[in-house]
Amino acid sequence: MGRQELIGAGVVVSADGLVMTSIGLFDLRIPDDQMKDFKIVIPRHDTENEELDAVFVGRDERTNLAFVKAKAPAPAMPASDPLAPATPTAPAPTSATSSKGRQPTPRRWTPLTFAPTPFAIGQPLVSIGLLPKSEGYGAYAVQGHVAATLRGEIPHVAVDSGLAAMGSPVFNPAGQAVGLVNIQQGHNAFLNASNVIERLQTQPHFFVPASDFIWSLSDLPTAGEPMKLPWMGVVQLTGLNKDVAEAYGLGDRPVIEVGDVIANAPAAKAGLKAGDKIVTLDGAPLPRGDTPEDLPGIMRRLILRKKVGAEVVLGVVRAPNAAPVRIAFKLDEQPMRPSLAERFFAEDLGFTARRMVFSDTYLRRLPADAKGVVVSFVKPQGAAQTAALAMNDVILSINREPVENLGQFKASYQRVRKTSPKDPVVLVVLRDNQTQTLRIETPQEK
Repeated sequence: MGRQELIGAGVVVSADGLVMTSIGLFDLRIPDDQMKDFKIVIPRHDTENEELDAVFVGRDERTNLAFVKAKAPAPAMPASDPLAPATPTAPAPTSATSSKGRQPTPRRWTPLTFAPTPFAIGQPLVSIGLLPKSEGYGAYAVQGHVAATLRGEIPHVAVDSGLAAMGSPVFNPAGQAVGLVNIQQGHNAFLNASNVIERLQTQPHFFVPASDFIWSLSDLPTAGEPMKLPWMGVVQLTGLNKDVAEAYGLGDRPVIEVGDVIANAPAAKAGLKAGDKIVTLDGAPLPRGDTPEDLPGIMRRLILRKKVGAEVVLGVVRAPNAAPVRIAFKLDEQPMRPSLAERFFAEDLGFTARRMVFSDTYLRRLPADAKGVVVSFVKPQGAAQTAALAMNDVILSINREPVENLGQFKASYQRVRKTSPKDPVVLVVLRDNQTQTLRIETPQEK
């Protein structure tokens, strides 16, 4: 698609240059290994903004955060080194040079420390944001008061008069950082926008308290290594309303009904069944949400915060007024996620195909060993888009040759394009549980 500059706000959270920001800046359709070419911009009011080379550390889907880190400065050449340039060059802006001129001094970063504090209705707060690039990333403050605390899947604190934009830290009257403005529907995550008035007039009203994410700062992703997330193999959970819970003799207790259990997953092996009513997690009642619909999300978040291999104990009820049944199992690692799947870019026709993963087969009700590859990107105005190829299509065959997996598709595609570069490419795809045949006309040289 070409090159596009995306800019967002972040917060320094460690003395070695680790910056925390919202996962909303990083499209989950883009795999981790394609997250490249980052810079940390330090706004300056008295001189040019400073830009430091950085690396993408990773996404933490448990807390909807992402992390970028400044690269360590390269050691300087000793003055006596025969390969050193005759005229010394100025030190890079990422470091200072020691008195001997040999080793760079690491930059000193001042991290912001978040405090997990309680909130009271009417408590004053201040959020600090950055204006867009067109305004020099100038800082601004928004004052408000706590209007409500919400107990949904992700706990939020509502502020009456609004907050600064996504990525902004929130402070209490004591100057403690007590939360972060994270992704919210209808609010722009990026600082590229030039309409400052619109940004200031359409402010977010919710932030995530530090107590919900501070623990992830001591359990960070590792650059180049996808984070291992736990999985119990239970989907389609439903929070029961009070009337249904009372019919099972559970009063107004929070209850979750199991809709589907994946075969051979940890929960299935332990005996959990569709229709079971979960009433306890690890011996404790389920946390309450503001509505029954919040309960499945709350439970998923609690499971995500456990380690792969950790034991989970569920208390489930299977009949009205029956005693809970104890079901214990150890968490497996989640099946490969789409953002981590290997992919191949068919550059000349303008589309990307990736490996089929568990969520692809499950959502389409396909066998677990279904063959094919999934279209993950279609280039605008490319040949594939002209032929109506769409994202999430499953490619079943290419020029009548069945597609087994990504490696075989790549080899078949390259052979077809090499032996018949001017001929159309015919794909059979699965879309909305129906197969379609698409004929892609190849670009011709003028």
